[in-house]
Amino acid sequence: MTEPQLAMVVDQSAQGALKRCLIAASGGMSMMIDSDPSVLYHSPRSLKLVVTDAYHLMQVLHCLPDRPQVRVVVCSSDLGAPMLTLALTDPRIVGFLAWREVGIRPWELTYLVRSVLLPSETPPRAAELMVWGSSSITWCPQTSLDRDAAVGAVELVARQFGVGRRLATLASDAAHELLMNAMYNAPVDQWGKPRYEHDRGAEIHLADHEVPSLQLTVDHAHLALECVDPFGRLDRHHLLSGVLRGHHGEVDHAGSGGGIGLFRLFSSASILRAEVVPGHRTSVSWIVDRTLDHRERYTTPRSLYFVTGRERATALYQILAWAHREGNVKAVARIRLRTLPYAVVEGLNVKNLQPTMKCSPALLQRIRTAASTVVGRTCPY
Repeated sequence: MTEPQLAMVVDQSAQGALKRCLIAASGGMSMMIDSDPSVLYHSPRSLKLVVTDAYHLMQVLHCLPDRPQVRVVVCSSDLGAPMLTLALTDPRIVGFLAWREVGIRPWELTYLVRSVLLPSETPPRAAELMVWGSSSITWCPQTSLDRDAAVGAVELVARQFGVGRRLATLASDAAHELLMNAMYNAPVDQWGKPRYEHDRGAEIHLADHEVPSLQLTVDHAHLALECVDPFGRLDRHHLLSGVLRGHHGEVDHAGSGGGIGLFRLFSSASILRAEVVPGHRTSVSWIVDRTLDHRERYTTPRSLYFVTGRERATALYQILAWAHREGNVKAVARIRLRTLPYAVVEGLNVKNLQPTMKCSPALLQRIRTAASTVVGRTCPY
């Protein structure tokens, strides 16, 4: 038997459900299971991930004094300042999963397990984490006016998807925060200096390679917004410290605005997920549980996690590979014909499939639309 890469340290009463999820998510990898953190003193060097609860967290960290490569996922029913402070000082903590009265959301744990144990695997979009049959729509705003139009459209489309007025307005506010961070804080020039961060009130027109995407997804139980920018500049410390300052009422209103925005996103969400490939991609997902009423949303435990990923297959490659898989070689050729004038301008040959192939967000959206048309159903990427 291979040495375990995974360990679970929780009370025995909680082990059953978590074990089933961990075995499925890890593909049946061997794991250590115990309610006593001291077993970690003798854990093999192959250990990569420990799943524990808030009660055992300090002991778990203490039992891994010289293991900086190990990542820790915490199931917690109360994500307050003490937990955030600990995460801020110990980078081994990937994040916190909301431990509600009915337990955790299994797909959250599955996502984090696979992100740590299988880092080369293509990360799921927020839409892929929803149940089959969800509805999605994507915007790629290039100017300040485009941003305002997208923010307004989020509320209108959410209402069309059956979301209540209060939650639709909340989603619109969250969309504004996400896009402000992606359009003003994220872009840098060729020397790595921020281009627009100094004046978040200025009217801007992003270059094609700077344009972010915003996707709204709604199913019967959740509403999700995912904002992706091509810079990968969101810092773990910035995310956690922004949320922590908000807890303490110490948000700096005179700064760039990113801190207060992150705290607003966290405090209004059921789940705040950040995945960053440094220098390449930042994805922030704001997810709300629609089954909770307004009051319950603010009193039910929340999830917060920050995953540092590797450069993986690009969205363009995933779209074309999906079209090839779901259609055939001719499907890719038909996509090429539909987008040829725009692809020629960017020197792109869509028939030459490469995992690292890229294009502008505007062309990416054209190719995504063409792929959906050619295959006959909405492209999930």
